[in-house]
Amino acid sequence: MWQNEPAEWKVDRGAILTISAAKKTDWFAWPGGGYRSDASPRLLFRAAADFMISTKVTTEAHKTYDAGCLALYGTASAWAKFCLEALDDGRLAVVSVVTRDLSDDVTSFSVDGKSAWLKMAKVDRAIMLYASSDGRNWTIIRKFNLESPAGFLIGFSAQSPDGDGATATFEDLHYQPGRTDLWKLR
Repeated sequence: MWQNEPAEWKVDRGAILTISAAKKTDWFAWPGGGYRSDASPRLLFRAAADFMISTKVTTEAHKTYDAGCLALYGTASAWAKFCLEALDDGRLAVVSVVTRDLSDDVTSFSVDGKSAWLKMAKVDRAIMLYASSDGRNWTIIRKFNLESPAGFLIGFSAQSPDGDGATATFEDLHYQPGRTDLWKLR
């Protein structure tokens, strides 16, 4: 299901998803209050109670904060996104945002090129985020808890908060319902 329609989207060869976000598309609640936006296009599906999802994300960024993201949606005020996002110097970086009414935003590290592999896993109440430069060797980026009594939707998003649009491509997708070893990094 779509939350916020994209400017364009397509699936190539049955396995590569491309989402184009229009200008002024953001999903963020400023930690100091005041600014709140829920305009980024997201393609979501119902997740199992425990799961693991990973994908190679390629971001075609034109402006700071343009990004391609894995999305975790519980409610309008309880959600997370895990992104390959443009920095103000033009590089792309692994960025995570956890929102419990207001957003907690962390930039982890910049990457070489336009792609990185991102992984999200949930077991019981624990959620972990991982990143990789090759899809085989993973680094734990963040561990957190987020409550959603009705469960979570997960999926893919693109954003362009300050720009005129951005495109994200998702390939090498793996989804595994059920319990997984959160500490296994391969």
